Amino acid sequence: MLKQTFSVPDMHCSICSMKLESIEDDFPAITQIDASYHKQQMTVEYDETKLTVDEIVTAAKKKGYQAIPA
Repeated sequence: MLKQTFSVPDMHCSICSMKLESIEDDFPAITQIDASYHKQQMTVEYDETKLTVDEIVTAAKKKGYQAIPA
Protein backbone atom coordinates (compact mmCIF):
# COMPACT_ATOMS: atom_id res chain seq x y z
CA MET A 1 0.00 0.00 0.00
CA LEU A 2 1.09 3.50 -0.79
CA LYS A 3 -0.14 6.76 0.73
CA GLN A 4 -0.04 9.77 -1.61
CA THR A 5 -0.99 13.37 -0.83
CA PHE A 6 -2.43 15.65 -3.50
CA SER A 7 -2.90 19.40 -3.45
CA VAL A 8 -6.43 20.31 -4.59
CA PRO A 9 -6.48 24.11 -4.92
CA ASP A 10 -10.06 24.30 -6.22
CA MET A 11 -11.66 22.43 -3.28
CA HIS A 12 -13.65 24.98 -1.25
CA CYS A 13 -16.31 23.21 0.85
CA SER A 14 -17.40 19.99 2.48
CA ILE A 15 -19.40 19.01 -0.62
CA CYS A 16 -16.14 19.21 -2.61
CA SER A 17 -14.50 16.92 -0.06
CA MET A 18 -17.32 14.40 -0.31
CA LYS A 19 -17.15 14.39 -4.12
CA LEU A 20 -13.43 13.65 -4.02
CA GLU A 21 -13.83 10.99 -1.35
CA SER A 22 -16.37 9.26 -3.60
CA ILE A 23 -13.50 8.35 -5.95
CA GLU A 24 -12.93 5.45 -3.54
CA ASP A 25 -16.18 3.88 -4.82
CA ASP A 26 -14.78 3.77 -8.38
CA PHE A 27 -11.50 2.00 -7.58
CA PRO A 28 -11.28 -1.17 -5.45
CA ALA A 29 -7.51 -0.57 -5.18
CA ILE A 30 -8.17 2.50 -2.97
CA THR A 31 -8.48 1.62 0.70
CA GLN A 32 -8.96 5.16 2.04
CA ILE A 33 -9.34 8.78 0.91
CA ASP A 34 -9.27 11.74 3.26
CA ALA A 35 -10.07 15.09 1.63
CA SER A 36 -9.80 18.36 3.58
CA TYR A 37 -11.11 21.56 2.06
CA HIS A 38 -9.49 23.53 4.90
CA LYS A 39 -6.06 22.27 3.82
CA GLN A 40 -7.05 22.01 0.15
CA GLN A 41 -5.53 18.55 -0.05
CA MET A 42 -6.48 14.92 -0.20
CA THR A 43 -4.58 11.85 0.92
CA VAL A 44 -5.16 8.57 -0.87
CA GLU A 45 -4.07 5.17 0.39
CA TYR A 46 -4.04 2.63 -2.43
CA ASP A 47 -2.46 -0.47 -3.91
CA GLU A 48 0.17 0.93 -6.26
CA THR A 49 0.33 -2.37 -8.20
CA LYS A 50 -3.29 -1.87 -9.32
CA LEU A 51 -3.63 1.91 -9.61
CA THR A 52 -1.40 4.79 -10.69
CA VAL A 53 -1.13 8.40 -9.59
CA ASP A 54 -2.20 9.44 -13.09
CA GLU A 55 -5.42 7.43 -12.76
CA ILE A 56 -6.19 9.17 -9.47
CA VAL A 57 -5.50 12.58 -11.02
CA THR A 58 -7.80 11.71 -13.95
CA ALA A 59 -10.56 10.54 -11.58
CA ALA A 60 -10.35 13.82 -9.65
CA LYS A 61 -10.50 15.74 -12.93
CA LYS A 62 -13.67 13.86 -13.90
CA LYS A 63 -15.19 15.03 -10.60
CA GLY A 64 -14.24 18.62 -11.52
CA TYR A 65 -11.04 19.09 -9.49
CA GLN A 66 -7.37 19.49 -10.16
CA ALA A 67 -5.29 17.06 -8.06
CA ILE A 68 -1.57 17.80 -7.99
CA PRO A 69 0.71 15.14 -6.45
CA ALA A 70 2.61 16.66 -3.54
